[in-house]
Amino acid sequence: MTTTTERPLTRRQRWEQRTNLPLMVLAIAFLLIYAWRVLDTQASPTLDITLIWADVAIWAAFAVDFAVRLYLSTDRGRFVRKHPLDLLVVLVPPFRPLRLLRVALLLLDSLNRATKPRTRLMTFVATSSLLILLLCSLAFFDAEYGAPDSKTKSFADALWWSAVSVTTVGYGDVYPVTPEGRLVSLVLMTLGIGLISFAIGTMTSWVVEQLKTVDEVADRTERTLAELVEEVRSLRAEVAELTTDRETPGG
Repeated sequence: MTTTTERPLTRRQRWEQRTNLPLMVLAIAFLLIYAWRVLDTQASPTLDITLIWADVAIWAAFAVDFAVRLYLSTDRGRFVRKHPLDLLVVLVPPFRPLRLLRVALLLLDSLNRATKPRTRLMTFVATSSLLILLLCSLAFFDAEYGAPDSKTKSFADALWWSAVSVTTVGYGDVYPVTPEGRLVSLVLMTLGIGLISFAIGTMTSWVVEQLKTVDEVADRTERTLAELVEEVRSLRAEVAELTTDRETPGG
């Protein structure tokens, strides 16, 4: 009797298992801090300084994690090629204009590492869609709130703008009036349409795969029924032949 043993984890894989949850907590914490800074329109300078130090600390944590994983990898060139998102998290510096990009990178990288490969694609698409809507709403509100002639009076207006923009509805009741707001709009329209198209394509592919599975099951069932019917006919023929032999005199 042969027994199969699981392949032992490498040092890098053991490190990743231990750090997945803490790094995801750090990424979510940074998202909450960023949202707090944007939504608190009366924020004090102390809060802004706290956000800066939190950004630097989280960036340093992810940089150390990447360095350790790179050091523990047996093929470091292959590791870098296989983990471009991790590398971007480290390369994007902790400066204020890039905080929005860093939030998205940190969350996506943490989620990508903690998700099983079988469900990684669907999870990535769903999470990316929600992140784009939320982060673009925050960035849009940050840019538009308080600007002259701005139509964005609350964060709810920014969320509504994100929803109608990403779905290409565009009612026109909320629109950007600042250069920063127009830049966020461009990012949302570019990434949002592409991501939603990809999500629809992924869902369509999944539905087709499920229908194909149903068809295969139906085909197997039909073949099994046909075989059973054929066996029943053979049995009937044998029973009829035996009955004929018994009824025949001298049989």
